[in-house]
Amino acid sequence: MRRRKWTIRIIGFLVVIFSVYISWHLLSLKEERISIEEKEWEEEEEIAAEEERLIQLLYASVGVQRINPPFEAEGFTLEDLRGSMMSLKDFRGKVIFLNFWASWCGPCRIEMPAMELLWQVFQDDDFVILAVDVRERRDEVSSFIEKNDYTFPTLLDSWGRVANIYSARSYPTTFLIDREGKVVGKAVGARKWASKGSFDLIKYLLDKKETD
Repeated sequence: MRRRKWTIRIIGFLVVIFSVYISWHLLSLKEERISIEEKEWEEEEEIAAEEERLIQLLYASVGVQRINPPFEAEGFTLEDLRGSMMSLKDFRGKVIFLNFWASWCGPCRIEMPAMELLWQVFQDDDFVILAVDVRERRDEVSSFIEKNDYTFPTLLDSWGRVANIYSARSYPTTFLIDREGKVVGKAVGARKWASKGSFDLIKYLLDKKETD
């Protein structure tokens, strides 16, 4: 009888020990999993921070102010040099280079050859330049564009309405609009748009996936 009791006690003791071991083991696995998840999260945070740093450098290399968070670009409709109406919404899904300029503007004249090269390189890649001339006559603008053999789309903001909407108070002022129709960059003054940094920035915007 005693032997049976001792046997039962020993079995009970072993069951308790085994239960404690199982609990400890499960707790260890849980802590290990949490530790791994925390490490993975930290690594993801580090990768995201590094990506953010590189994006900032990409914008800065061209002298473009990054707009973060981006905002929805204001829609507009203007007439081009041929008399056709063009709307910003017509180019939804493309990267838009929206440039406000005037033919009398020295810095505008300086950067325009580089804009033409940018247009020649990317015009077949869901990229469009909209060069919006502000408060000039059609014949003046047409003469300037033809004389310099510029082929990018040119629009006429004869009353400066669209320039006012975008608060473009000095020229040139350029806005970069992504595929989702959001303003992601701004540059006031002439820039070297034919530079490697500029090409890399446009490629980045073209390759950037739309968010859901």
